Amino acid sequence: MKQHFWNGKRVPYVTAWTAEARPQPEIIRRFGWAGEGIGYEDEEPVIDRRDEALWVRSGIAPGRGKPDFRRMNTHRQKRATRFSLCQVCGESVIDAGAEERTLHLLGGAVPIAEGEPTAAPPVHPLCAVEAIENCPPLGRGWAAALVKFSPLWGVAGVVHDPVTLEPLPHSPGRRPGELQHVHLADKDIRWTLASFTVVSLHGVAAVSHDQLHEMAQDDARRALAVEQPGAA
Repeated sequence: MKQHFWNGKRVPYVTAWTAEARPQPEIIRRFGWAGEGIGYEDEEPVIDRRDEALWVRSGIAPGRGKPDFRRMNTHRQKRATRFSLCQVCGESVIDAGAEERTLHLLGGAVPIAEGEPTAAPPVHPLCAVEAIENCPPLGRGWAAALVKFSPLWGVAGVVHDPVTLEPLPHSPGRRPGELQHVHLADKDIRWTLASFTVVSLHGVAAVSHDQLHEMAQDDARRALAVEQPGAA
């Protein structure tokens, strides 16, 4: 997996680049086999719609333009979530030696809860430490956990008003157009312009600061053993 750097730091695999921005079509009302909802005039079913939700349009041009560290690219986020790829390096996080448990890292100091929905793809321990060091929000607080399985839960997107087709606020006091998690079975799914796939985390085992750094050191030793057999 090709790695990209900016100002001497690695750009995470899921980070959006300015060259990937695409003009967004006008939202219209559509009537489909599953009912009424939002859509595009020139909608392409396989590309623009998945899991009953309409999806934003985004390009794929990693390394072109400038990285926008505040945003994820929708295509790479979906791919990383679906195939258990590390959100930082883009390589598989599945490790048979760890009973195929995956590490998840979320911002904030609140422990990751059993069944918690998230749009954050998994991450390698070594990559997680790198992210904490380089990402200011994570530097202010984070929570990590090993997870046994993470089934598809829904999407993260902007819900639109069925009458006006205008973006709705996430909750009282929030601005219209902010992303919210919408379950696949929610009636709002067909009124949602989705940006990211959301999974739910199960079999959660919290990982402390010391445990994460021990796991990262193990990662580093394994990488060294592969690069220099007999050195570890």
